[in-house]
Amino acid sequence: MAGRRVNVNVGVLGHIDSGKTALARALSTTASTAAFDKQPQSRERGITLDLGFSCFSVPLPARLRLAIPAPDPALEAGHDLGESELQVTLVDCPGHASLIRTIIGGAQIIDLMMLVIDVTKGMQTQSAECLVIGQIACQKLIVVLNKVDLLAEGKRQTAIDKMTKKMQKTLENTKFQGAPIIAVAAKPGGPEAPETEAPQGISELIELLMSQISIPVRDPSGPFLMSVDHCFSIKGQGTVMTGTILSGSISLGDSVEIPALKVIDNYSVIGRSLFKKETNIQQFVGLKVQLSTGELGIINSSFGQSGKFKIHIPGGLSPESKKILTPSLKKRSRASGGEVAKQEEGAEHLETTQHVTLILSFKRYVFDTHKRMVQSP
Repeated sequence: MAGRRVNVNVGVLGHIDSGKTALARALSTTASTAAFDKQPQSRERGITLDLGFSCFSVPLPARLRLAIPAPDPALEAGHDLGESELQVTLVDCPGHASLIRTIIGGAQIIDLMMLVIDVTKGMQTQSAECLVIGQIACQKLIVVLNKVDLLAEGKRQTAIDKMTKKMQKTLENTKFQGAPIIAVAAKPGGPEAPETEAPQGISELIELLMSQISIPVRDPSGPFLMSVDHCFSIKGQGTVMTGTILSGSISLGDSVEIPALKVIDNYSVIGRSLFKKETNIQQFVGLKVQLSTGELGIINSSFGQSGKFKIHIPGGLSPESKKILTPSLKKRSRASGGEVAKQEEGAEHLETTQHVTLILSFKRYVFDTHKRMVQSP
């Protein structure tokens, strides 16, 4: 392979109507199925309702070449990286207050944040909320003063300088103190303006991004863990999930575990409701549990702070247990006699399954400084 493609996620956050989607469109050369408010509901309401993904690529800057981990001896021996690319994936987040959960979800996967500010309005409610989220989720920030084309031409630079000073003052008490601020016009003339109107300041913004971006640390070892960013269906293909790999690696043809499905295989199941969400389940890894169906298992790992955990069944699940744990699809028949059919004929539904309980027994001695948990052999 002549070169490599290195990906960096850049979040586009800000108050509603600050021009985030227009900025993502002006920067991007490739759009996903979820880019630029393609959902009918978004177009109908005129706002972003879900995360949007698009990207652009540039030659890998020289300062970043040494930061790339070498995956094989060929690269370690000085393999030519001259044709390598830096792919910047833009995560376009909603700006409406009611969609704060979606905004937080998008912030979890970004490596650098662009805070988009309407230069005619300054900091607004969701701008401040996005700034707080950014302080938790990422280490670098670029402030983008958008819509400068709406300022009177004679007073434009004065207004930009005034807003720049206000933003510098706002960032003084945050970890983003001294963050770069740049002025652009992503969509001169507004949404209704013809496409012939060229965006202003985009090339300068790309140069600024290249100077601020650093290669994120991705751990290819360890268990495979992917944050699901987008889920949609394609006619004739089924459900498609896209996301960001947080640890581990994957290849074509590999099987993945989806915690919500309960049964992973004949030797693994997913447990829930045994621990509170705030419990550190890692402390219980290695302890034995018993299923109400008779099988013995060992707590293997947890799924973050969800309260769910993976149980390994050394002896495997019995066919009866697997049948209980696996929901089955049944078709409703037409209502008979005088009954009222509440579901459409032939509609599928998940048949209610019997619950399987878990039993975890251990001792913890009061005066044990290590607070070890002991189980009977």
